[in-house]
Parts: sequence; C-alpha cells; structure tokens
Amino acid sequence: MRSFQFPKSAQQTPLILALFALLALAGPAHASGIRITGPSIYLELQGGQAPGILGDGLEIFSGNDLQFMQNELAADGIETAGHITMFLAETADGWSFVSLFDGNGRGCLGSNDSFLGFNSVTGIDANRHWNTDQGGSVEWWDLGNQTQLADGTFQWESGETSEGFAWGNLSEGMAGTATYVNMGLDQLSPSSMFQFLTWDGTKWDLALGADFADDSDSFALAFKVIPAPGAVALFCVAGFGFRRRRR
Repeated sequence: MRSFQFPKSAQQTPLILALFALLALAGPAHASGIRITGPSIYLELQGGQAPGILGDGLEIFSGNDLQFMQNELAADGIETAGHITMFLAETADGWSFVSLFDGNGRGCLGSNDSFLGFNSVTGIDANRHWNTDQGGSVEWWDLGNQTQLADGTFQWESGETSEGFAWGNLSEGMAGTATYVNMGLDQLSPSSMFQFLTWDGTKWDLALGADFADDSDSFALAFKVIPAPGAVALFCVAGFGFRRRRR
C-alpha cells in the first residue's frame, strides 16, 4: 500500500496536526466515555475493554460473560460481590453499558435471597442483554419514537450466584435512564452498594460508590455516551489549528 506524503510546505503546521487528530477520531474503535447523572452524582467515566463478551445475541448475557467480567475486575482489585457494579466497555456488541448484580461467578441455582427491580429506557438502536438464570424475568417493549424499554426483576443468592444487564451497540450521543429498585437487597454491602468504574488506560478503577437514599428504595440515574476525555482533547487541538490557519 502506498503511503500518503504531505508536501514539505504543509508539514508540522497546526492544520496538519488538526487533520491527524480528526483522522484518529474517525477510526471505528476510538475511545468513548459515559456521563452518569443522578441524585448528587455527576460522573464522566472512561470506557474500557471487555472483548469477546455479549456476542451471543439479543437478550443473552451468558453465565460465562458474567464470570469473565467478574474475573477481569477482580484482577484489577475490584470486588463485585455484594455490589451493583456499572461501567462502559467495548464488547463483541460494541460499546456496552453494563450492570453486574453481585459477584461470585455462576454458582448453582439455590435459595435466592436478593431481589432487584429494574427498568431502563434508551434508543431503539441499542441491543438488550440480560441474565436471569437464577431467577426473575425481564420484558421488552418498543415505546415508539425510536425508544425502547426493558423492565423486570432479578433474583439471585448472594455469595453464590449473580446476574446482570447490559445495553450494547451504543454510539456517542445515545442516552437513556436506568432505575434500580430495592425489593430485598439486605445481603448486599450496606456501604457503596453501587459502584461506578472507569478505565485508566490499563486497568479498571473505582470512580465512585453510592447508596440508596435513607428514605428511598429507588436509585435512578441518567446516562449518555460521550467522547472520551482524550477525544475531547483532540477536538480542541483541531479547533485551535484551524483558528491559527485563518490568522
């Protein structure tokens, strides 16, 4: 393949630096982030990598996927057992907003002691994935106006089993809401039950822990997929270059 050579007169100018920045952004796998807002919460989290998961089709979030994610997070020092853990990851179904309900791998069907209500709305182009192997059920509706709803319950035995939900095939600008309802989560951690993770370029880090408000059994948040901080910086470089060119 022939390489493209810029004229010498154009080399090392702000315009060319800007073009390189825009070309970097044009790649299909450039990094994304996610903005999370809720009661006393405003987060912008970097998306990370979770290759090979969520590749089994709509409404499938396999036990192997759960175990893989939990093991990857454990290797980075993130304890998922006793928590509801949320993060953005690039998966086999593209950028995916993932919620892990508890930890400890797949286990065996036993006496469930943890009960979570859940509903989430987002754009119609997102792909839905859920695991209710241990108990519970989720239903899906096309709400019209290019939106969709997933609503249901999750049940598992804390310390033995776990479940999860994810929206896949997300792109920058896609937004939605998610609500988690305490229907019996006494077995989970009483502190920082909800965990929000960010990717630092090499591993997952805990960005924030949160809990149900004292007078509420509902934890509601809004999310939006955004350019990652690095991508925002490239846009700034590009804009600076073009302004310099016009002077």
